[in-house]
Amino acid sequence: MQIVDKSFFNNQNYIHIPLAVVDPSAIPNNATELDYMCVKLEREILLNSFGLSLYNEVKAITDIDLVDVKFKKLIEGDEYDGKIWLGLDNSDSLIANYIYQEFVTQTDIRLSATGAKKVNPENATVQTPRYLIAGAHQNFIKQYQGEYLTTPYIENNFIDWYGCNGIEKSLYGYLMDKQTDFTNWKPEYFKIYETKNSFGI
Repeated sequence: MQIVDKSFFNNQNYIHIPLAVVDPSAIPNNATELDYMCVKLEREILLNSFGLSLYNEVKAITDIDLVDVKFKKLIEGDEYDGKIWLGLDNSDSLIANYIYQEFVTQTDIRLSATGAKKVNPENATVQTPRYLIAGAHQNFIKQYQGEYLTTPYIENNFIDWYGCNGIEKSLYGYLMDKQTDFTNWKPEYFKIYETKNSFGI
């Protein structure tokens, strides 16, 4: 089951990609490259967060309505114990944010027969995409690993290395809270990503 496809980028929101059309006959378009990136990067994120066993279970899903409720909640979202997990399939998906930042990064400079080139349109001012990339990356980090801490959170003699105290849960926080549902997932499987700012650091 593919969770995010190019249709996520047709919406008029902050991750809109012009010419991310569904009709491949329209020229020019970004559809083919976007299709490739959706498959490749979704696989990367899910493997890095789930590990191989849980990843294979999720990818084997063909119809969301016919699966175990735990997978439906993982993909579509869940409200539990006064907390909310938005899910992997929503208009502000963490996967879509990651794909958007990588797409903008990779398409800023194009290869041609004479070398790497930056498109310079006539009668337009070219702006750096760094702010778009940094914004999408921060949204991805917040939804992917938001509560992960490198130092413990201490309150009233209670030490919490995971820092999962927020109401809106990241993927990491949701998986930590639902370990009894996903018995083949372990926190060690979860890859932590570094944050980036508009300077790329």
